[in-house]
Amino acid sequence: MTGDNMMPAAGQAEVSAHQEQTRKLVGAMMKLTGMSATGLARAAGLTPSTVNRFMHQTVRHTLSQRTMLALMTKTFLAIKGKAPQALDAEALADLAPAIAVYERGILEVAPEVMATLAEAKAAGQPKAAASSNRADLPVVLAATRGVNVQAGDFAQAPLRTQRPSFLDGDAQAFAILMPDESMMPRFDAGDMLYVSPARTLEGGKIDVVLERADGGFAVRSLMAAAGDSVRVVTLSPREKETHDRAKLRGVYKIVGVQRLSG
Repeated sequence: MTGDNMMPAAGQAEVSAHQEQTRKLVGAMMKLTGMSATGLARAAGLTPSTVNRFMHQTVRHTLSQRTMLALMTKTFLAIKGKAPQALDAEALADLAPAIAVYERGILEVAPEVMATLAEAKAAGQPKAAASSNRADLPVVLAATRGVNVQAGDFAQAPLRTQRPSFLDGDAQAFAILMPDESMMPRFDAGDMLYVSPARTLEGGKIDVVLERADGGFAVRSLMAAAGDSVRVVTLSPREKETHDRAKLRGVYKIVGVQRLSG
C-alpha cells in the first residue's frame, strides 16, 4: 500500500499544509504506540518505506486515507486497555479530532477498540474545542441532509477533516466523499473531493457538486449552466442530466482531491 497524491485542481498551489497536518497525526500515533515510523508501518501491514519516506523526506504526496486508516487502527489496537492518563496527553489531543473521520473504518476492522476510541475522543475534547473548528473542513456524504452550504450551516455534516492550505480563509468550503464509481476514471469511490462555493464555474473540464434543494449531494461534470437549468454528465457510464435550478440549492466547483489509494 503506498502513499498517494492529494492535489488541488489545475493551477492551485501544492498542499504542503496538509502534508504537515498528516505528519502531525502520524507523529502522535508514534508517540502513543512508542513505535518508529518504520515500526508502526510494519505493524500495520504496510510497506515500511511508505510511512518512513513521508515522515522524513521531502515528497510531493501525502498518505492516502486507506494508509491512515491502517495506521489509526493499529494505534488503537496498541493502546487498547491503557488508561488515558497513562498515555501522552498532547499526542492524544492531537489525534482526537481525526478520530471521527476514521472511526467507522476502524470499528469495522477492530470493534474491540470501541471503548478506547470513546476515551480518546473525550480526552482530546478540551484541546479540540479550544482550537476552533474553523480550521477544520466539514465533510458531507451524498445522502447528508440538514446542511445548507449557502448559509454556511454544516452542523449536520457527519465528519470533519483537516483544511488544505489552498482553502485557507474560504468560509464556505467543504469536502465530500465520492460515493460511487460514476465519475471514474476522474474520481474513485472513496476519494475526498474539496469544494469551494466561492469559486466561479469557469474553465474547461469543471467538476461540480450539486446540492439538492430537498437535501443530499451529487458529483457530476458540468456541461452548461443556463439561467433556469444546469446540464451535467456522469462519466461511468456516460449519462447526461438536466436539472431545474429551482430544485437545486447550489452548484459548487470541485477544486481538489485526496485519492483513496495510490
